[in-house]
Amino acid sequence: MPSGPVSRNSEILAKWRSTLNNGVIKSPCTPIDVPTETPVARILRSLKHHASVRPDHPAVVLSISPSPLQHPFQIEALDHSLASFLVSRGFQVGDRATAMLPNSIEWPVFHLAVWAAGGVVVGSSAAFKLYETVYQLEDSQSSLILTTEELLPIVAEAAKLCPFVKTVICVRTTAAQLPDGVVDFDDMLKFPRLAKVVPVSLDAECLILYSSGTTGKPKGVIHTHRTFHCCIEMPLRHWQREVYPVLSDETLDWYKEHQVITSACYHILGFVLLNWFLVTGSPAVLMKAFNGDLYIEIIHKFKPRWVIVTPPIFAFLAKDQAGIKAALSSLQMIMCGTAPLSQEVSDEFRVRHPNVKYIVQAYGMTEVGFSHVPLLIDEGSNASVGFSGAYYEQKLVNPETSLPCKHGERGEVCVRGPSQTIGYVNKPEETKNLMDEEGWIHTGDIGYIDERGYLYVVDRLKELIKVNFMNQTLQVPPAELEGILLANTKIRDAAIVGVPDVVKGELVRAYVVKENEELTAVEVESLVADVIVSSDKLAEFKRITGGVVFVKEIPRSGAGKILRRVLRDVN
Repeated sequence: MPSGPVSRNSEILAKWRSTLNNGVIKSPCTPIDVPTETPVARILRSLKHHASVRPDHPAVVLSISPSPLQHPFQIEALDHSLASFLVSRGFQVGDRATAMLPNSIEWPVFHLAVWAAGGVVVGSSAAFKLYETVYQLEDSQSSLILTTEELLPIVAEAAKLCPFVKTVICVRTTAAQLPDGVVDFDDMLKFPRLAKVVPVSLDAECLILYSSGTTGKPKGVIHTHRTFHCCIEMPLRHWQREVYPVLSDETLDWYKEHQVITSACYHILGFVLLNWFLVTGSPAVLMKAFNGDLYIEIIHKFKPRWVIVTPPIFAFLAKDQAGIKAALSSLQMIMCGTAPLSQEVSDEFRVRHPNVKYIVQAYGMTEVGFSHVPLLIDEGSNASVGFSGAYYEQKLVNPETSLPCKHGERGEVCVRGPSQTIGYVNKPEETKNLMDEEGWIHTGDIGYIDERGYLYVVDRLKELIKVNFMNQTLQVPPAELEGILLANTKIRDAAIVGVPDVVKGELVRAYVVKENEELTAVEVESLVADVIVSSDKLAEFKRITGGVVFVKEIPRSGAGKILRRVLRDVN
């Protein structure tokens, strides 16, 4: 393992620590210029370059079959044909187009075409039902929607209820006749190429992705060409400058760096990764939906040096099922995002997969993309989310007083940088609550900074369970208890939720997916109780008091976040 880059990262951090104070904390990472061109211009230029250098090199591979793939020149050509079709249908600058489909090779063709035509891409969950689809179409005022045959009945019905939807496009998988007025995706690709990309301002809208809606209805997060290009540029440059040199002493060759995208493209993580890999030429292996056995096969086949996963996938890999250990032999780093990862689960993974030198986390949200990234300094597992990326500065504030927190004190994480959203669709009050007058994004996440400057995100401000204990109202962070449960080999997945109680305020309830059918509720409760009794890591009021409910699965958003509001309806 080359020591130079690790030493350099240590020096960067040491110099940065000397500037720390109790207020605003700037990033220790190498500064990055803000892009001066639109993402579509950058990506189409990159695709042309990749096609000239590696004409047979795949840009996108669909995981379920070795045959469906697209090369750079295919994407670039198909994108211009689809853009031409959009313009022929009256699609204009600023018009919005919804993609309601799972991860597929149609995603890059569609979103690049919408951008090339001057439009705004809107991501929609493939799991939505009629009510949710109508709500999002109305909220975004999309004039066009792309979907699959499987989802077409819902989309067609929603389009009837939304008169502003002018065009419905369907990706075919069978020879069945499409309903009147529905356009075959393949037919659009026969249109003559658009002569040139429709020019737009860097500050024009380009993307609307909907938050998971943990409180109230989902909110449409607006990104401009400038802000989203920064969402791509920051992690790309960070990997190139700070991460990859630690993993290898070879010259970085993105063409050899196959990457697996398990997060849905209609969520910020999956969409950033897709566009990142289109820029670099790193082949993107898209998974339509996560399947453990298939994921292991993909890792074994393409042998990536690093992967980016969500907590449920990390927990799956940590269980050391048959074949997993050998399949992960190529991995040197695994990074987890979208939700806090406990030290217990990280340590469990490390024991079973010692070849993975770095187990790290990153942090971000739909509103900012990545704001925090790891610096590879210490081998092993790290429960922190690293440091603010090159574009970002951060501060932690007391949610009650808004005063800055000292190191070690827990407070709301606030970030500020050029990749942050300009606001929510049709929600001025929510936008005002998100972003203060000084431009700080109030994330709603609770965290603390240790003496080394590492940020630890421990829970959501609005998900903290408030319990009445010894005449006090105290807060229980769900993620803290979930980490204890997930470290047990008899538990496949778990979620902690607060349920109302007249006397105690809220009770702490555990929802558990069994790995071992012999697991009992008493055992689950004892896992937390034993930690309280045997150590000083957990306070007495954090016991499981609302019972244990065994479920077949933990409901999650496409980004992997636990949908606690859904669990509260489970008896």
